Amino acid sequence: MRRSLAVLALVGLVVAAAGLAAPRAGAPLRGTVGPGFTITLADASGNRVSTVDPGAYSLAVDDLSDEHDFHLQGPGVDVTTDVAGTGAQTFQVTLADGRYTFICDVHPTRMTGTLTVGTPPAAPAPPRLVLSVTATAISLRTQAGETVRRLAAGPYVIEVRDRSRLQNARIAGAGLNRSTGRAFVGTVTWKATLSAGTFAYRSDGTKPRLRGGQVFVLAGAGDGGASPYSTLPPTSQTGP
Repeated sequence: MRRSLAVLALVGLVVAAAGLAAPRAGAPLRGTVGPGFTITLADASGNRVSTVDPGAYSLAVDDLSDEHDFHLQGPGVDVTTDVAGTGAQTFQVTLADGRYTFICDVHPTRMTGTLTVGTPPAAPAPPRLVLSVTATAISLRTQAGETVRRLAAGPYVIEVRDRSRLQNARIAGAGLNRSTGRAFVGTVTWKATLSAGTFAYRSDGTKPRLRGGQVFVLAGAGDGGASPYSTLPPTSQTGP
């Protein structure tokens, strides 16, 4: 009797594991957005999925809100429903090894999810940023010297160059709150993982007050081989 129960339990575990297996190519996928601030990706049985095999899929999207859209993007794929519209829409997509995101473009930091396909390539080295402060200016730039306006959420290496005993360098927001000391002069390196949202970079000094700037951090903006940051020409801002 005990042996029979053990066999039944083992069979149950095998069946459950099969039900949780990643969908194979050709299996239908279901995307849903709304009502409210919800966005999901599931298999044909309604189980949410985060990994699938590479290949061709039929993606059926139920758009239940005229305030959101369902946007799937990643290597070789960029499909979306209309924000103002509702209803069902089907896309034929071919997913390759890599990482994909599905988001609402109106609320990208609140309504977002990720999908891993096959074996993604190894993650590249984190992008490097340079945060510089002098007695009269503060800036956040790429290694190429361009002022940063937008970033993709994820890991970064930030080289902080503090050249003033009257000012300091601070970043606050997007999961990070770090600063150099007011009396510190030198170079330090911060390793940080930025989350979706916004952060400000500034100095805590007041003579003069350095305004710095604000940076938007977008979920999944660097997927599909895109640049992890968008930039504007270099500028320096000093308050009165």
